[in-house]
Amino acid sequence: MINFQKKVTIDARMLCSSGIGTVIQNVTRRLISIHDNWNFFIIASKTDVEKTEWLLRDNVTIIPTDTPIYSIKEQCVLPSLIPHDTDLLWVPHYNIPLFYKGKMVVTVHDVFHLAMPQFVKGFDKRIYAHFMFRMAVKKASHIICVSQFTENELIKYVHAGSNKISVIYNGVDPFWQEPMDCLHAIYKKPYLLYVGNVKPHKNLRRLIQAFQEIADRIPQDLVIVGKKDGFITGDPLVARMADLMPDRIHFTGFLSNEDLKNYYHFADALVFPSLYEGFGLPPLEAMASGCRKVICSNIPALREVYGDSVEYFNPLDVHSLSQVILNTLADKTLKMIPDSILFNWDICASKYDKIFTSIILQKF
Repeated sequence: MINFQKKVTIDARMLCSSGIGTVIQNVTRRLISIHDNWNFFIIASKTDVEKTEWLLRDNVTIIPTDTPIYSIKEQCVLPSLIPHDTDLLWVPHYNIPLFYKGKMVVTVHDVFHLAMPQFVKGFDKRIYAHFMFRMAVKKASHIICVSQFTENELIKYVHAGSNKISVIYNGVDPFWQEPMDCLHAIYKKPYLLYVGNVKPHKNLRRLIQAFQEIADRIPQDLVIVGKKDGFITGDPLVARMADLMPDRIHFTGFLSNEDLKNYYHFADALVFPSLYEGFGLPPLEAMASGCRKVICSNIPALREVYGDSVEYFNPLDVHSLSQVILNTLADKTLKMIPDSILFNWDICASKYDKIFTSIILQKF
């Protein structure tokens, strides 16, 4: 019988979310394999757990909950779900349980709510974000940031001490680098690809405007990954703009990872126009999948992560984007992809493990 020596609880309520969910899955999966003599308590919804077969291990205990994030309810319920003898709690976002008094590691992906308040609807949401970031910095035993830019922003806006912050880059899953089962493009015409959510700071409006400027000069369509009704709900103007060119702008609907890899691989270019990011995973996944070209906004986090591997443009300038698209499509040379050693989930998880172990052993 295995003697479980340490107990780690993970708030995995965003297990199947894009971005943060990718981090939770890749780090957690590797940690529970590294430490088969530790007991991991996973706080997550039953629906998400049912999609995640690798959680079915002897050293994993599921604590089911449907408690929503960013809610008053989570502050009331979450502390009671955490086993009282937990050695360490990992919160993979800034929405920490305020009344938890044990050791805690918090991962901060970005400080968007503080840096770009014009995109945060509601005074109450802005106040909530300021308060929760300050409390996360105060109560965390250690903070992990996904880029140096995010650390700098956390210090700038919350006055966090750099002595309790570590930068650990996200990785790219080997899945994206594996040969595809399907060798033929799902979308049968040449296309530019957009992968991202509907939030205004993702800057999809300007991408559509730039595409409209040059659509009659290029054969590529614009393919937007996601459901059109999701964009109608999140940003109605995006859907109305797309409706002006129904033969050239297409929404894919929900895609499995297998289909998304196909779209990445056969795209003539991925365009990633965000106004703000803490890291930005889609360009890394696209390049790993064999995407020919990647075009990114010239914001600090993307320059830090992608260096000279992509083409850049001013995200506030529609004409800048349209010209970079034209120049990139005309350029037949290919750039080097980022160093896979820097963006490797095994290395990422080993760095998390080192911090977790050190805190459990009270070395921090």
